[in-house]
Amino acid sequence: MEIPYAPLKELRSTGYFYDKLKAYSESPDMALSTYCVNFVSPYLAEVSASYDKTGLFHKSKILKLAIKYLSNPKDDELIDLIFGIRKIAASEVDKATRADFTDHLDKAEAWANRQKLQSAEFLLKLLLNIIKIFRLPDSNTNLGKTDENVNPTFEAISESWEILEKKIS
Repeated sequence: MEIPYAPLKELRSTGYFYDKLKAYSESPDMALSTYCVNFVSPYLAEVSASYDKTGLFHKSKILKLAIKYLSNPKDDELIDLIFGIRKIAASEVDKATRADFTDHLDKAEAWANRQKLQSAEFLLKLLLNIIKIFRLPDSNTNLGKTDENVNPTFEAISESWEILEKKIS
């Protein structure tokens, strides 16, 4: 699979990492892997660290999952990783939104749920921006288990997420 590139001008127009992208002058286009490793992962690590520092551990959990997979990706798995993380973030938004309306949460649970929701929405917005700017094809629309096809990349991300969920719950 060919590595996706996006024009630097379009990347700057998103507002994400504008100052850092302004200083980037290696070429007029940037590879998706370069963008994820040099811009997205460090940004998510900064945000996650600031949440941890202030005790907002539920907010940093899903960001840590994204950092783990986007920090050192294999080029041939990167698109699947982005779509897999996006699917988990969307699922977390759905779960947190449903919990707000259907579960009877006490104050602490409601607060933790709200943190998870905000963080998942933040990550989802960033990933959707990446998908749009790099014009990523949804290479495997049926991520996860199906009768015929199992996406190993998504399965690995899902397993990591389950472990992380249990660890910090």
